[in-house]
Amino acid sequence: MNETPQSSPRSRRWSFWRIVVGVYLYVAAVLLLLIVAAGVVAFIVYDHVIQPGTPGPKIEVAIPPGATLRDAGRILVDMGLVEREAFFLLALRLDGTNQVIRHGVYELPRGLSALELLRLLYKGPARSLTADQVRITIPEGMTIDQAASLFPNPEAFRAAARDPELIARLGIKADSLEGFLMPNTYFFDTQPTERAMVERMVAQFDREYNRLLREVPGADQFDKMMIVTVASLIEEETRVDEERPLVAAVIYNRIKKGMPLQLDSTLQFALAKYGQRMLDSDKEVDSPYNTYKNPGLPPGPISSPGTASLRAALLPANVPYVYFVSNADGRTHTFSATFQEHQEAVARFRREIAVQRRALQP
Repeated sequence: MNETPQSSPRSRRWSFWRIVVGVYLYVAAVLLLLIVAAGVVAFIVYDHVIQPGTPGPKIEVAIPPGATLRDAGRILVDMGLVEREAFFLLALRLDGTNQVIRHGVYELPRGLSALELLRLLYKGPARSLTADQVRITIPEGMTIDQAASLFPNPEAFRAAARDPELIARLGIKADSLEGFLMPNTYFFDTQPTERAMVERMVAQFDREYNRLLREVPGADQFDKMMIVTVASLIEEETRVDEERPLVAAVIYNRIKKGMPLQLDSTLQFALAKYGQRMLDSDKEVDSPYNTYKNPGLPPGPISSPGTASLRAALLPANVPYVYFVSNADGRTHTFSATFQEHQEAVARFRREIAVQRRALQP
């Protein structure tokens, strides 16, 4: 039997020092990485939050009554004055005074740091919001035609929404801006023209979408038209924020499996049949937006989605669901991964609806 030679004291000392040196080098490497990371963070903070900027053209920013400093930060991001809301929140923390912001119209230059803009807000508005200031709210999920009906000259709104110049600003190939008019509340000193409103909504969409691209890693690889189309379907299928990523997952899962989407919302768009019950005969309509007959996504968006639906289209839930059906509350849905589960959910919905209908009978 061979004996294993004993290691000498010298070799043991050498092994010990190798371990010590290895640990030292590891700790030094970690410290170096932490120092580099801290330096990068410090540079970002200085560059985006603290470093004085070069004042550019001034733009008017309306801060509505009741808005908090955090609300003001979101408005500055929406207007393109601050790159990210986190930079403004960091400026608030660095400033530390937590002063009260007054509502009104501010004239703020482009090119300033978040901290500089915060201090301009503290100085107060250039003028008060006038009693006749125009506030226009465009809800999520409106089509171009529906939004146009809110204005004195609907045809002028529709014409602006078909303007090739405005479409080209977004870098898309489309006949209209359907899906790309950002829902929001907009403030104007005077009643805007229909074109001015469309331009403002396009600019707002561009800012919101680019902000989402910065937030979601790898999102810039996706086709913009596809994402906005999916987001518009999500917007029409649910108004519950927690469900939006689930609906997105259903859409992508069905496409991946080669299943038709079979969404009533696309029939509503094809038939301009809103607020009405969809019939089996509607599923036979000859339209590229009929997702009962045509596989895959419709050729374009069916409404203008909000930011939550756009985010869900970029970040769908990681779930196996391929079905969903309304619950009896008329607001939420039950999601299923198999047809059997779906059928059970449908049966449960019908039972609960039947009970509600009987309760309403005289």
